[in-house]
Order: sequence, then C-alpha cells, then structure tokens
Amino acid sequence: MFDRDDLSSVDFGTMSDEGLIEALRAAHGRAAVAQAAEVFAVRELYRRHRAESAEPGPDGVRAGEFAASEAAVALQIDEGTAGALIDIGLALEDSLPRTRAAFAAGRIDLAKVRVIVDNTRAVAREVLDVLEPRLLEAAGRNNAVRLRQAARRWAARLDPGGVQRRRELRQDERDVRLRAVQDSMAVFDGLLPAPGAQTVAMRLREMSMQVCASDPRSMPQRRADALVALADGSGRLRCHCERGERCPKFGVPIARPRRPLIQIGIPADTLLGIQDAPAFLAGYGPIDAALARLLAEHARFQVIPEDSAAEDEPAAAEEEAAQWRPPPRLAREVRAVDGMCRFPGCVMPAAESELDHNRPFDQQRPDRGGRTIRTDLAVLCSRHHRLKTLADDESLPWRTWRADLDRLQWTAPTGDIHTTVREGARYLFPRTDTDAPVAPYTGQHRAEPTDAPTAEFPITDRRIAADIAYPLDGYIVVHGQLRRIRPEDEIPDDEPRATQTPGR
Repeated sequence: MFDRDDLSSVDFGTMSDEGLIEALRAAHGRAAVAQAAEVFAVRELYRRHRAESAEPGPDGVRAGEFAASEAAVALQIDEGTAGALIDIGLALEDSLPRTRAAFAAGRIDLAKVRVIVDNTRAVAREVLDVLEPRLLEAAGRNNAVRLRQAARRWAARLDPGGVQRRRELRQDERDVRLRAVQDSMAVFDGLLPAPGAQTVAMRLREMSMQVCASDPRSMPQRRADALVALADGSGRLRCHCERGERCPKFGVPIARPRRPLIQIGIPADTLLGIQDAPAFLAGYGPIDAALARLLAEHARFQVIPEDSAAEDEPAAAEEEAAQWRPPPRLAREVRAVDGMCRFPGCVMPAAESELDHNRPFDQQRPDRGGRTIRTDLAVLCSRHHRLKTLADDESLPWRTWRADLDRLQWTAPTGDIHTTVREGARYLFPRTDTDAPVAPYTGQHRAEPTDAPTAEFPITDRRIAADIAYPLDGYIVVHGQLRRIRPEDEIPDDEPRATQTPGR
C-alpha cells in the first residue's frame, strides 16, 4: 500500500490495478481538498476587503471590489475566475454547509460543487434542506454531467417557483463574449434567453440557405460566415460556388460590407513581405503574417514611428497646451506601443482603454505636473484605471512606478511586485522583443510527420478544452457586488469624479 498523505514517492509501476484505482481516488480527494482551501481563502480575502470598505464614502472603494484583482495577480489567473471562486465560497458559507464540509474533506471536487451551487440558487430554504443531502449523495456516485441532470430535475419538481426565479436571475446575466483559442481562432459565446437565442439561430440558418447547393462550405461554416455578415452590414451570404452566371443565386444584390472594426499592429517589413514576424490583433493576441497581410488589403493605416518605443520625447510644442489630456498623435502612439492594459494579467485592448499619467497631473497647476511625455503615459482599462486612481489617492494599498522605459511595476497590498511591459512594441518592432527565444537556423523549413493532421486529432477539431484546474467556464456570478469583476464589464465613467485629479 501507500501513504495517502504522500503520493509523490509512490512507485506506481509496482502497484496492482486495484492499488492504482485506490491511488487515483486518493489523489483526486487531495486535489479537491486543495481546491476547497483555495475557495475558502479567496472568500476570506474578499470578506476582509468588504469589511475594510464597508463605508467607503463618496467616490470611494466599492465594497470588496478589488479582492479578485489581488487574488488573480497572485495566482496568475483571470479576474473572472477569481470572482467565480469568491461567488462559490459565498454560496457555500451562506446556504450550503453540508456541501462546504464535503468539499473541505475532499469527498466532492470543484466541478460537482459548482453544479450544486448552480442548481440551488433561489431555492426556498425548506426545499434546500431536503435537496442538498440528496445532491451530495448523488455526487458520490455520478460525474458532474449526470449530477447536473439530476439536480435540475429534482429542483424543478420540489420547487417549481424556484425555476422561474432562477430564470429571471439568469436573464439578468445575458451577455456575449469572445474567447481566444489557438491558430488565430476565437470562440464567440453567448448567454441569451432561450427565445432570443432561437431567434439568432434561425436567422443564421436562414442566411445559410441563401447560397446555392454547390457552395463548398459546410453548414457550420455557413453559420459562422452568416454571423459575420450580420455584423458587417452586408446581411447576406455571397455564394462561393464560383460558377458565375450559372449559379441560381447570381446577381442577387448584397450590401457592401463595412471595413472591419478591428486593430492590427504589424511591422512594416512584414507588411511588405520582407519577413514573416507575427502581427498583433487587438483583443486576441498574435496572428500569422499571411493573415495580417490579407486583412491589411482593405485597411486604413496609421504609421507608428519606432522612436515611440525608444525615446523619452516630449510632445510637440504646438500640441503641448497646458492641459492634462495628451494630443491625438501622442495618444495614438502610446496605445499602439502598449497594445493592451498595463495591469498584470489584463488583456483589454488599448483601443478600449484609457490613458493614465504615471505621475499625478494637476490640471489646476499644470506647471507642477510638467510636460506630458510618452514615457509618462500608460494604457489602463476602466477597471484598473479606477484601481490606480484610488491607489494614487491612498484609498487602496497598491503602488505603481515606472522602472524604466519599458517596464511598469505594480506592488500588491501583500508586497509582491509584478512587472508589465509594452506588449504592442514587441510586435511593431520585433527587435525590441529581447526576451524572446531565438530559433536556430536550419535552412528551409520542412514539415515533419507530426505537422500533418492525424485521424486521432485532425486540425479541424473544434473541441475546446476546459481548464481542468478551474472548471468554471461559463460560470454566472450571482452575488450582485461581484458582477463587475471582469475588466470588460466595467462601465467607464462619462464624467470624472469631482475629487479626482484629471489624467490619473
């Protein structure tokens, strides 16, 4: 046998099949205990943040709003995941004591805890007292998928009114999101009320039938193209059969599509075909040079000089009016070079973010703030701009400073230091990407056998792997104070606070 408290030294090769199964169960239980500890720790962190900001005063820190930011930076996860862990911890603490005890003991894992939390929202207290023990018993003999099916059936039977209450809660969380995956692809995901979702689905199917039967695209490909056609204003699919006038759909008028409302950073020599350095698609990340050049055929260009990334140069005299707002040219160049929000782990595109002065800029006394220069500016999304503004006002124990031309350093309340760099510069000016590994020169690339698609995992496989460490994809936060955790959900203020020093 083996010591359940120390599986690291076990020689699995000498164990029987029965022993291996027992080891699997023990390891899974230990992983569940660790998951529970993580949930309880982040919930306690949130509780303390709320206690510290229970009476924030005008324009102060909203209760507990940056606990998820601190946890996300510490664990190197996104703030949405941290917010989901907090939400689950609150549900366990508030209304599911039996589930909390089972989770802490490692008898159920995070995936099953999520199912129980999801399906006991808005359930009447007397029903919950009956339902929770049954769910825990079922969790011991079912996987998460089967447990979810049983939970939905039992909750609907025991508390029909709760079904309506949960539907109304879910409708308040309607949303659409993008999630980047490999190979210049992204998942477009949405949570809609069922009638609205069916309306979208039927419209996409209707558009998918607007081409002739000889169109080479599959139905899934047609639906995907139809969604883009809805967004670009053309409103109709163009047939790809290439039969010209012999196509029965030939001559059907199609509105001219609008230019894509996207931003791409690409080195000049890559755009000209001299090299094939990757380009940067705002909101996604790296894309291959061929795709970037294809998109650039219909693009409007803005030239960003390399000195934007290399020089600490003041703005031109005629653009330097004694005001805190940077001139358009300077703002455009800073956004291009930064690429995305400069808070650790945040990937909000620079175009959807705000410019922040690293040093406070006094609008009433601009002579004290000095001239606005490139290296005094950084891009922050609305959520993290708010965090830094509160930190500058000493309402939050975060601190920031620019370590050098490229690096912006953040000190978390615990004293941990995190550094971010100008991501856009590494794509616009590849030579500045000094920390990238250098590939050995091997002459012309030859495809190895592993480069080819295989029957086991074809390159067209559309399966998206879930995060096995945090099975929380699609989790809907219910506690109201946690619903603005994700940076993309922060609503920018259209009027600066009266007590805020502009530009910070």
